[in-house]
Amino acid sequence: MNNLLFRDDKSLIGSNWYYLEKKLFIIPLLLSFVGLLAIYSLIGTEYPTVFLFKHIVFLVFSYCVLFLFSLLPVNNLRRLLNLLALSFLFLLILVPLLGYEIKGATRWINLNFFSIQPSEILKGPIICLFSWFWYLFVKTGKFSYMILAIFLILIVSFLLLLQPDIGTLILYISTFFLLIILYLRNIKLFFLLGLLGILFITFAYFTFDHVGMRIDKFLSNENSPQVARSLSAIIGGGFFGVGLGEGQLKYSIPESHNDFIFAILIEEFGIFFGLFIALLYPIFFFLIKRILKNQPNLFILNTSFSLCFILCIQAFVNIGSSIDLIPPTGMTLPFISYGGSSMLSYAIIFGTLINFAQNEKNSTSNSPQL
Repeated sequence: MNNLLFRDDKSLIGSNWYYLEKKLFIIPLLLSFVGLLAIYSLIGTEYPTVFLFKHIVFLVFSYCVLFLFSLLPVNNLRRLLNLLALSFLFLLILVPLLGYEIKGATRWINLNFFSIQPSEILKGPIICLFSWFWYLFVKTGKFSYMILAIFLILIVSFLLLLQPDIGTLILYISTFFLLIILYLRNIKLFFLLGLLGILFITFAYFTFDHVGMRIDKFLSNENSPQVARSLSAIIGGGFFGVGLGEGQLKYSIPESHNDFIFAILIEEFGIFFGLFIALLYPIFFFLIKRILKNQPNLFILNTSFSLCFILCIQAFVNIGSSIDLIPPTGMTLPFISYGGSSMLSYAIIFGTLINFAQNEKNSTSNSPQL
């Protein structure tokens, strides 16, 4: 017991804790604390006290997952992520059969005591699986691995179109193409990605009414009532905010615990606080990039970059829709918005990134094996 958490401790915690980059835990802790403040502020509107209790339960469970993922040996973590990817892909297949509809979209499966959104939890594991197949393709030259990766993204794309969940689908496709660019190291693919993105958005615009409506309103400068109220609240909050619980936006806007939680935080804590929140995501990206700059393993390097990419892009999309930079998409603000599936999804991503950012000695000794 005296050797717990020291170099010669052979337990799961002790043998890996010494090598972890402890400072990387600070940002998810800060984000979750901000999320607690935001959810606490909502109590007394349409949300009862049990709403805060459920958020705390989700948070505690997510932290257990984050901590576990950060401590696992990297090969065991990769195998677990691959297993989770296949498991939640199976649940994603079941969504059209067992899921229930909310606002015209079928994305959730009800498990009596709670509901899960497979497409949300799938993010981290499926990106790692995509990356693993591209890594094997580059290392072995076997086209079967490339075909598997393409087959998987086609399945995921088809299932997300059925829901439909266009925002999440764009996130998956862009990350998949980012992995192709990172592994094949061909900048021309970047322009191909841009062309395909334009074609897909055009397809979504003419195929899905809600996508076309949101884009039309955005391009015509006709703000939706929610966006207009969000902008008004941000302006009203000023630099330092009106104080915790004193904001008015949460009383007049639906889905305030998800889509517009950033605007609620700015109204109550000010623009400076909002900038602080927005910067936490790229700061985490920068820390990971700096720690892994000498990482020789392509799988760890490219997977980490892609996970940071999806983390920052989702944060930007949520924040951007609150301040009228982009059309509303319904994406959550990672580790701040309410929701067990979203919180668990980013606990997996944060835990995986912290694991991959172990110091060079431990990373080298535990590098992924074919």
